[in-house]
Amino acid sequence: MSDDPALALQGAIVAALKGISPAGNNVFDRVPDSSPFPRITVGGGQSVPVDEDCYEGTESTFQIDAWSREVGYPQAKQIASAIRARLHNGTLVLSGHTLELMKIESITFDRDPDGLTSRARIQLRALTQPKD
Repeated sequence: MSDDPALALQGAIVAALKGISPAGNNVFDRVPDSSPFPRITVGGGQSVPVDEDCYEGTESTFQIDAWSREVGYPQAKQIASAIRARLHNGTLVLSGHTLELMKIESITFDRDPDGLTSRARIQLRALTQPKD
């Protein structure tokens, strides 16, 4: 059992995103030196305890980024669309936790300062509680 719901979520998110988009299996929390494109990175976030009567859960947020070196934004938008289709209101099996809710809160598109790379910044929010 994973005591940390964010760690359980991260593993499940990475597994769920592999192979679903033009990024293929290029899904990382730390990009390797080979720096493949296109790719998805599961980055920083936050976990906040949600303690209510008879409920001991966690609200976790993650930033997921889609990266492309194709001209313009089309490929970054295709990857973001595939991520949204897989995760928004989706289900994941978590080690030691139950996923109550998972939503894509926003998707923002921008150009990296290198002038070559397009990025989609995806904000994900999830509510979990420990398994009984």
